[in-house]
Amino acid sequence: MANKLCGTIVAITQGHIHAHIKILWKEIPLNVIITRASCEDMHLLAGDTISVLIKGTDIMIAKAFSGMLSARNRARGMVRQIIQGDVLSKIYVESQGDMLYAIITNASLEEMGIKEGDEITAIVKSTELILSKGV
Repeated sequence: MANKLCGTIVAITQGHIHAHIKILWKEIPLNVIITRASCEDMHLLAGDTISVLIKGTDIMIAKAFSGMLSARNRARGMVRQIIQGDVLSKIYVESQGDMLYAIITNASLEEMGIKEGDEITAIVKSTELILSKGV
């Protein structure tokens, strides 16, 4: 199951092929790139309430992050739980009262020294978010 966030569309910029959708998820702005056809098919408008779906494997985790990065979507949060498997770990992160999860390798978990209670930044490229209207 994907992470599901609820937000409000604040702006739409349509190009010839793609559309840039700006969404406000509580206090954090999210940027989503979808096809213009999808934007038109969904009848998206500024002010609409929208669900944003994010696969756990599409979320990158940064610890003590600073600097520039091309990935537009960043949410600070606190690690609440870690479920470690044979190769991958599921990291539960609380941000703005919502719980997200990211899937990272055990090697990354160990190299980064991530543990419960750590403050991290969850990062997702704008092309990796999925929009769902009326769900």
